[in-house]
Amino acid sequence: MSNKISAILIFVLLLAMSTLFFVQETKTISVEEKRELAKWPVLNSQDYFSGKYTSAINTYVNDHFPFRPFMVDAAVSIRFGMGFRLKNQEKFVVVPKKSDSEKDTIPSADLSDTVSRQFLDDFEEAYAGKMLILNGKVYTFNTGSPAMSPHFSKMLNEYADTLKEATRVFSCVAPLSSAFIPAKKYEKYNQRNKETLDAIKANLSNKVLFCDVLGELNKHVNEHLFFGSDHHWTALGAYYAYVSFCKSAVIQPVPLNKMERKVKRNFLGSLYNLTRDKSVKDNPDSLVYYVPNVETEAFLFNAYDLKRPQKTKVFCEVNNYALFICGDAPLIKIKTNVKNGKKAAVVKNSMGNAFAVYLISHYEEIYVFDFRYSKHNLLAIIKQEGINDLIFSLGMYGAMSHGTINMMRKLGKNKQQDYDVILAEEKRKAQALQDSLNALGIYPQDSVSKSRPLQEDSIKSAN
Repeated sequence: MSNKISAILIFVLLLAMSTLFFVQETKTISVEEKRELAKWPVLNSQDYFSGKYTSAINTYVNDHFPFRPFMVDAAVSIRFGMGFRLKNQEKFVVVPKKSDSEKDTIPSADLSDTVSRQFLDDFEEAYAGKMLILNGKVYTFNTGSPAMSPHFSKMLNEYADTLKEATRVFSCVAPLSSAFIPAKKYEKYNQRNKETLDAIKANLSNKVLFCDVLGELNKHVNEHLFFGSDHHWTALGAYYAYVSFCKSAVIQPVPLNKMERKVKRNFLGSLYNLTRDKSVKDNPDSLVYYVPNVETEAFLFNAYDLKRPQKTKVFCEVNNYALFICGDAPLIKIKTNVKNGKKAAVVKNSMGNAFAVYLISHYEEIYVFDFRYSKHNLLAIIKQEGINDLIFSLGMYGAMSHGTINMMRKLGKNKQQDYDVILAEEKRKAQALQDSLNALGIYPQDSVSKSRPLQEDSIKSAN
């Protein structure tokens, strides 16, 4: 009798979970894990016969299983309870690198996506491997490589040579959190970060201005410069980088006490997502930020041209790092009421987001290019818009890879493309694929619209 009751209960439980799976609201991101959730795959012949289609369905089911956030947290708590805790709360974790299939693709210019894209960063290359968790805060052991620094410097020198004296070029590279581990035995990592950044400076021509970001941050080592649960620097760390830029640019930085201080609490970021460590969860960050007394308008653009701008903001009302310029987009243009005729272009990865917001006090227009996503021609826009200053503001991990350095180099050489032409070609290819698969009887008629990577319908004009 008891076996029958158990079987019935198991059947009812499975039926209930299956029903919930189909009727629950489908989410696009996991706030708890700080990442984009898998989407239902689009059927095509290549993925179907290779097995990728069924594998993608399996990933989708895993990501959208009912009560998944609760189960993930429960698993973390169980593992924490089964282990032992060191007296000084110091531990090491190993984080694997992402596979090629997990890496990000070019984002659309849809504002709803820009908030989620702060989870789709390129920092994993630097933060994969051995990491330190000290008193509930996560630090990388990566320090960059002086051997890679000349390659980054060469790329900046090329821009300076091309632009000549018409546009100033700045190198404002952020160190990694390893430079600020609050324990004496780890002080060597600060020096190793310095060696990497010094090598960038040593290989720059006299046409490129170097921002001593680490030198400025080292004056404030006892302050909250990097988040404990996220790989980004805080607004305070970015502010001191802005101060170092002002010194190189020979302009006066705006004091913090002249800006409005705001706070958002209980922020858990990318490093908690990677480690899922309970001590990190028990020590959430507070997101303190500073708003300059400047009126702004901001617009984001698609990856190819300056058509159909969509309104965005310099500060978004979210409780994560996407607060700064509303996350990552191929190109964002900021207009201010600082009527001095000066214009800046910022080439950045996500570390530059928190830095760029301080520039609104000094420029009438700011163009923020994310080199990972933008297919614009940077040099053409600099010439067209009369840009005065070109600022490379990025995390060190972006300057330590031939791949990312070449992305920045290519940004100045991209062929200028029309977004409407790109969309039309994508539609043509999708229609041709549908026609072929319809002939085989294995492709749904309405799947073409789902297969478009450029999301034409989601882009609204700001005009």
